[in-house]
Amino acid sequence: MLVDAHAHIDIKDFDKDRDQILKKCNIIVVNAGVDLESNLKSLELEKKYSNVIAAVGFHPEFVKNKINELDKCLELVEKARIISEVGLDYFWIKEDELRKKEIEILSRFLEIGEKEQKPLIIHVRGGFNDLVTILSSYKVKFVIHAFEGSIKNAKRVIELGGLISMPPILLRDKTRQEIIKNVDLEYILTETDSPFMAHEKMIRNEPCNVQLTIEKIAELKNIDIQEVEKKIENNFKKLLHL
Repeated sequence: MLVDAHAHIDIKDFDKDRDQILKKCNIIVVNAGVDLESNLKSLELEKKYSNVIAAVGFHPEFVKNKINELDKCLELVEKARIISEVGLDYFWIKEDELRKKEIEILSRFLEIGEKEQKPLIIHVRGGFNDLVTILSSYKVKFVIHAFEGSIKNAKRVIELGGLISMPPILLRDKTRQEIIKNVDLEYILTETDSPFMAHEKMIRNEPCNVQLTIEKIAELKNIDIQEVEKKIENNFKKLLHL
């Protein structure tokens, strides 16, 4: 069983062929909500497709213009098994006041995750030190989605009990390849972030492309492809207490 731990198949890019895309391979797809509309769509997708798991969250980029949706997004968490997409984004959000608000919002989701024993799949772009500080205050299972940091930061994530997730962009990203070489398979998940972060530029990514990521991980670690696939599946099941 393949695992796409973070995708956005609710968006219009997949309106014409969503059914076919989700039936292409034997895969579990976690669809991450980013705002109220996508959270609701994610929950609907879970009802419609047996291989889709809904994740509910509030993307940190929307601290600027969708803050009025936050409370409703927080309420919807009870309907989902996973919390996502949440986190810190200091790349697009530069204002100190808004960054503080991001921290405050993430803390609220972490409180729910701890209380309800739900894992969080976390976005972080900039602000890694702040993220580590926050995470150390909660007992939660978590994944850093599309990890792009250093080997040192990857090890900090692992020390806190987290996993790192890799999209197909791994095939053309030397920095991420070094991360894979230096992190035990025990702490790795696969994802696509579909339709983004594909193995080639300017093409639509899709869930079954996690197979490409698995093949690259196997190559980088010099181990069997089936072994990687099975281990990723087991890592995901542990995350969800399955």
